[in-house]
Amino acid sequence: MKKIALLLIFLAIPSFAIYVDAGLGIGGSSTDIDDTSVDKVICNDCDELAATFGVRVGGQITERFWIAGELSGLGHRYYDSDAYVQFNSYLFGPSFIFYPVDHLHLSGSIGLSWTANDTDIRGLDMYDGTGGAIEFTAAYDTGVRGHGALIGMRLFSSTNELKESEKDLSMVGVTFFVAYVHK
Repeated sequence: MKKIALLLIFLAIPSFAIYVDAGLGIGGSSTDIDDTSVDKVICNDCDELAATFGVRVGGQITERFWIAGELSGLGHRYYDSDAYVQFNSYLFGPSFIFYPVDHLHLSGSIGLSWTANDTDIRGLDMYDGTGGAIEFTAAYDTGVRGHGALIGMRLFSSTNELKESEKDLSMVGVTFFVAYVHK
């Protein structure tokens, strides 16, 4: 019985297609603590920058449907010439990837979230926490023979309960991104 199972596994390996994408993006974000916008509380005249990253690895289920494990994140920085406050939220979970037509990539992800926040402002306590996150992606896939680039837009949202303070940190970001894709 073991030999038959091993034979079936080895016969299936050549037909298993692997999916890999990795990329970076930049855009805008909104960060709230207990439903109060951070830019109103911490920094009134600060500049802002949001950045995302993402890596997915998975396999093909049907010709147009893939499932992958994802690690991605959103960073939102408030800064001026004197100081900065950095909020980072990460997602780890499954990603469902669909190609309804050639070159149109749609995906959704849901998973566990955690934060890693930082500042150089003395006396401002920064806490980290855990929670949940979702992400939606729409992109153009330039792929030819399995290799290409994804060029598109990503919506990332997370809610985490901050340890010690027990406040809720919510982040929503919309970014434009470019990613390498192999499928």
